Amino acid sequence: MSKTTTWERTPVQNLLRNGESGRYFGRWTVAGKQIWRTLNTDVFSVAKLRLGVEAAKIEARRGRSAAVASGAGTMGDLMALYAERSQASTDLKPSSISARLVALKKLQKTWPGLAALKPAQVSRAAVNDWAARFKAEGTNYTPPGAKTAIKGNSATSVNRAIDTLRRLLDLAIERGSLHANPVAIKSSDGRLKKRIAPKKPVMPSSSDLQRLFAAMENNGARGGWGDEAADFCRFLAYSGCRVGEAALVTWAKVDFDKKLVQVNGGKTKSADRILPLFTELEALLKKVIERRKSAARFAVAGKPYIDPKESLFRLKKAQKTINAACARLGIARITHHGFRHVFCTRCIESGVDIPTVSRWVGHADGGAVMMKTYGHLRQEHSIAQAMKVNFGS
Repeated sequence: MSKTTTWERTPVQNLLRNGESGRYFGRWTVAGKQIWRTLNTDVFSVAKLRLGVEAAKIEARRGRSAAVASGAGTMGDLMALYAERSQASTDLKPSSISARLVALKKLQKTWPGLAALKPAQVSRAAVNDWAARFKAEGTNYTPPGAKTAIKGNSATSVNRAIDTLRRLLDLAIERGSLHANPVAIKSSDGRLKKRIAPKKPVMPSSSDLQRLFAAMENNGARGGWGDEAADFCRFLAYSGCRVGEAALVTWAKVDFDKKLVQVNGGKTKSADRILPLFTELEALLKKVIERRKSAARFAVAGKPYIDPKESLFRLKKAQKTINAACARLGIARITHHGFRHVFCTRCIESGVDIPTVSRWVGHADGGAVMMKTYGHLRQEHSIAQAMKVNFGS
């Protein structure tokens, strides 16, 4: 809560009123931390009723925390605490919270008796048995219209569930009910996680890419959004930005004199970076400026301008336009992230070393992940360059 906010006490314990908005909030302390809950009302009588509902949830949480800390808690208590902590986290994106909750449900479904166990009863052998079953049998989900359940599960799905179990047991260690995490301990009894086979990115050819951009522009007869969508995707391909990062780049972060553009990492803080203003990227942004200047509403006292605080593009995604253009052209569907692959591929094929490309796209590992994904391109480039070597014989 903001330190400048004025809070008014009420006759009801744990019920406070925001002096600015007039809305009511509940406030409790659990394990030394303040928990706030908005009651979504400015009516006192309604706030009292809703406070009781939230208070019951808080007391249940306090009871679970106490049980886990005393060693009497179960894995079910840890699951509830983990779900509450994930949903309350301001550091996680909504998609990350959703992924965590889905993984938690899969863990519960594939290990039916887990919730009743105490953390100390979750041995490495039991974990290995569960992981083996999960890899082989999956969740036994039967799709609508299907007669049999799907066997097995994707490596990503399995590994997320294993990571969830590890986090649950880390929570038990944090609360003092477990001394060591059996999921985190290295063992000679085999690999716990499912190996993920690296996929070679499938990307459009240079000619198909240009055809795609043209098809997106032709989709913009109504209001010019096709042009905007095409240029947004060009920016992704020419900068290597993630779609969420591209939406945050403003004109103030583009320096045409120094030929640099500042990108704020959308995934991690270490992804913040400064990119060179590549030739195609510079031409693209200047084209966008000219389009902005031609719009009457961007003229002030007869002078067209660009607001430095404004985002480069007026949309944050264009997947529907991309899908429609790919369908019309009869080419394989490409996603926003696919344009990032285009950028990496073009850079490596142009002779730029992988560590440099890795920095340009905001990786902090020096190129380790990129080498796994694009290592074949470096070898192909190396062979092509070797053909140019002449020893004078």
